[in-house]
Amino acid sequence: MRHKTYPDDLRERLVAAALERLRTHAPERVSLRELAAQCGTSTNAIYSIFGSKDALIDEVARMAREDFLRPQFELADGEPTIEALQASGALYRAWARANPGLYRLMFVGPSGSDYAPRAAMVEPIRRMLHRLQDAGVLAPHDADTMALSLWATTHGFVMLEMDVWPEGSIDTDALFEAHLSNSVGRILLPVDVG
Repeated sequence: MRHKTYPDDLRERLVAAALERLRTHAPERVSLRELAAQCGTSTNAIYSIFGSKDALIDEVARMAREDFLRPQFELADGEPTIEALQASGALYRAWARANPGLYRLMFVGPSGSDYAPRAAMVEPIRRMLHRLQDAGVLAPHDADTMALSLWATTHGFVMLEMDVWPEGSIDTDALFEAHLSNSVGRILLPVDVG
């Protein structure tokens, strides 16, 4: 039996088409038939290349995580400053707002995949906090716990902004600035005024 061959770039085109759809839509709103038609192929090609719809969506989630984390790691590996920590929070929020479907996908996945990829989401913050402690800027608390706390509050803010607060109902930009200031302010070393 002879296996059907597909163009070399078909995998890449299918992932790109799925990524664009998932940027603003949930996985259940992705139609393999529509993706196949958009890419000039059949649903059989998708199953031959990926094995399942979930595998295609998992690949998109992996790529989204890389795109989301790349600029945050650049900040985490740069100069350890409070401004960089706050900029990381702003980057986090901006990416999530620009890619709401992909942001949600990174946390839920199509098939309830394991926790490891989601746990990696806190790594840039954790790394930055360790570097800030080494520089003597942060209070000597457990940096891993602080990272999880900052991540949880930022993630919670972003989810509230996307799902609860209607566009324009409150000034979310000002509220996020206050959130960052309060969150980061709690972990700074006290200023010696003596």
